Amino acid sequence: MQKLIYPLLFLISFNISAQVSKLGPQGFYLELKKYSNPQLLDIRSSDLFEKGHLKKAYNIDLASEEFESLLLQYYDVNKPLFIYCQTGKSSLQSEKYFEEMGYKDIKILVGGFEKWTVSSKPYVSSQNTTRPLAYMTIQNLNETIKTNEWVLVDFYADWCGPCKKMEPILQKIKSENKNLTLLKIDSDKNASIVEKYEVEEIPTFLIFHNGKQVWRRTGLLTENEIKSYLF
Repeated sequence: MQKLIYPLLFLISFNISAQVSKLGPQGFYLELKKYSNPQLLDIRSSDLFEKGHLKKAYNIDLASEEFESLLLQYYDVNKPLFIYCQTGKSSLQSEKYFEEMGYKDIKILVGGFEKWTVSSKPYVSSQNTTRPLAYMTIQNLNETIKTNEWVLVDFYADWCGPCKKMEPILQKIKSENKNLTLLKIDSDKNASIVEKYEVEEIPTFLIFHNGKQVWRRTGLLTENEIKSYLF
């Protein structure tokens, strides 16, 4: 009986020994400031990392086959491990994984990089621009939809050819209809909103009337096709 109990007690004590802190942007920021060289891990893809990331962060894509070996190579299991992703979802889902890897003090950025930027926290970028990243929270989107009679939402990306062709059409519709709010969502920079509305193709267009979605289409559309669902 004792041979069965001892391993069980060991596993229980191991799980308890891991301290996991789930912190919002301000709490995460204050904890980082306590260390001159924090173990800060960005688990997003390399292209998202290049567009913008926290200062002193090291990027290892969670989807990479080399993730585990690189993690143990660069990050000491006995020191605090700061983790963030794009929306916070991947970090939270990986919590147990990092515990099993032996990390004893894990600090997760709740809301991820999106929440960090909309909270006006500092970040660095390899891009030759000082423009703020175009992130929007679901709360801000919902508020816009509720407080405007007609809202046309355009899910786009900078690299999307059809999106660029639709831009002058959208702007023309907006200029001719003062009761219409045009809301553009960069799909590459607003993963949580893309997930919420299950956007799988771009461009994707949604029309809301008095807070309710009344229309949805994807791809290239004519001016008349969009206007026929307005007013």
